[in-house]
Amino acid sequence: MTPQHENPRLVPGLGKAITLGKDPERQREIHDVINYFGERRTIFNIHFRNIHGRRDDFQETFPDEGDMDMVAVMRSLKRVGYAFMVMPDHLPQHADDPQGDQAFAFGYGYIKALLQAVALRSSASPVTRTAT
Repeated sequence: MTPQHENPRLVPGLGKAITLGKDPERQREIHDVINYFGERRTIFNIHFRNIHGRRDDFQETFPDEGDMDMVAVMRSLKRVGYAFMVMPDHLPQHADDPQGDQAFAFGYGYIKALLQAVALRSSASPVTRTAT
């Protein structure tokens, strides 16, 4: 955990919006950030985006195509009991989708699929094999 994430005087009613993929060099720290603020119940929403590249030289991607492991992010959110808004943010545009409707539909669908996958995994009982 780095000092810029520390907030020794948490004020009731105030919290943090986390924008994923905003700072590529800090991708590995996102789980520490989620743990720190999530354990204190001060994450208010997640801007779910992914990128490929590095600061000042990156390409916005669909959430399943970038450098960040979005499944691991969703698992971290589940682990701290985060139950609020997760929304697509900054999805790529293409000529066949000038308003971004297809891109955002994909983003919401991907988020829903990850939520379901993480919920299923955490509720699944371990499989035990017996010798035959």
